[in-house]
Amino acid sequence: MSDIAAIRDVLSRFWRLRIAVAGDLTLCRTLQVTDAGLVIKSEETIGGIGRVLAALCELTVQIRAAVTVVGDDGVWYELKERFAELTFSADYLQSDSRWTTPVDYQISEAGAARRWRLRHEGALDEALSLPLQMQLRAACRQHDGLVIVDRGPTFEASVIDDEIRRVARHIAEQDARKGLIAWSDAPLGQFAGWWRYLEPEDLPVSIANNDLRAITAAAMEHRETYFVRTKSGLIVAAPDQTAQLLPAQVTADFSPEAILATIAAAGIAGADPLTAAQIGAAAATIAGSVTSGAIAAKIEKK
Repeated sequence: MSDIAAIRDVLSRFWRLRIAVAGDLTLCRTLQVTDAGLVIKSEETIGGIGRVLAALCELTVQIRAAVTVVGDDGVWYELKERFAELTFSADYLQSDSRWTTPVDYQISEAGAARRWRLRHEGALDEALSLPLQMQLRAACRQHDGLVIVDRGPTFEASVIDDEIRRVARHIAEQDARKGLIAWSDAPLGQFAGWWRYLEPEDLPVSIANNDLRAITAAAMEHRETYFVRTKSGLIVAAPDQTAQLLPAQVTADFSPEAILATIAAAGIAGADPLTAAQIGAAAATIAGSVTSGAIAAKIEKK
């Protein structure tokens, strides 16, 4: 385990980092259905990779860039109005009429909430995928690290597809020193050479019961470093190390995007997997804004 001085040193580097985040950029729309059956729009925020970019902003990461494709549509124009909230760069963002900007709906009715995503129909075609692949490589070269958010049913359209995953593996082969982390529910091995954050629902059956030996074997077999969030803490497993559980009292309103951003920033700042996991586990215990100061305070209390 790293001591607090080493952790503070990692946290102190966050403000100098340049991090690019790739994946779907969405508009989150909350709807309320009244007892009379009327639908009321109550809130709109940036979702998808926007949440990760927001979490990096809370951590004072200096430069944050979105790598994605959005539609040339009304949803995209609504999103642009909210860019000032996050101040992230859109230099690697494509806007194209051949794509549809996703909308994440949360519908509250009679005390119950339903969620679904309005997506583009059909896969990302080659005319959009090839420029995105080039943007991904360029963003990786021009930033200290890269985060990919790749979650959702395989039959649904997303800007992250098999070709982007292939490029991601190639990036890891070309520069093993680059900070690379993915949050993905794709099969294990799709991000060989990367760090990989996993929520319980992302786990395959082979490691779904949080068996440390199984996770150790999976990390070795697939050449991925795993950070597995559990009810009791965070499991970390690098290909050459035995998996460890770092106990943590995970707060009820924890943000997986904040945990991902914290682990990513720590790794890109030079932390080893165990130190990054300590920082990520502390982030999971924080209610509200996850900042470097709040993380340091949590770790010092242990």
